[in-house]
Amino acid sequence: MIFNILSHTPVWVWGLLAALMALGFSQTRQRQVAPSRLLMLPLVLLGLGLWSMAPHFIALPLTALVWLAALSAGVALLAGRTAQAGTAWLPAEQRLQLPGSWMPMLLILIIFSLRYAANVGMAINPGWRSAPELLLPLALLYGGFSGLFLGRALSLLKLTRAPAARLPRSSSRWSAGRGKPLSL
Repeated sequence: MIFNILSHTPVWVWGLLAALMALGFSQTRQRQVAPSRLLMLPLVLLGLGLWSMAPHFIALPLTALVWLAALSAGVALLAGRTAQAGTAWLPAEQRLQLPGSWMPMLLILIIFSLRYAANVGMAINPGWRSAPELLLPLALLYGGFSGLFLGRALSLLKLTRAPAARLPRSSSRWSAGRGKPLSL
């Protein structure tokens, strides 16, 4: 049965797995990346999750709310965190220096495996396509994983903003047209 499943899997699925693994491997070593590239992996995984769930949003609209809530929770969980040790903004190069980590690869493989298993299960058992006991947990997982990746990227993007210049309390900064000092 496993051979039958694997042999009926479209070739593009294996190409997608290869591309995702290449992306995951690139994250295992220390590297410097442009801020715009930080969003590549989260957006790919967000798109993959949406693509997986879009038909189910119509079949069971509650899945859309669960997916969105899980996405929001994942973003909130990581967006406010401090960066991992070894992470730094390099202003001269306009790049972020990121330490290597196997965690993105692990999460990519979990997401891909989950999506693959769900699709195989739905192909074998078409009734699962509208089963809330399957769709709601899938929405939770797809949304949550996408939120974690997006939250991490947003957290790292905060490092690219220059810290606001801090003026001493005795500064003579004036508000426009009023002649009064701005309160700091």
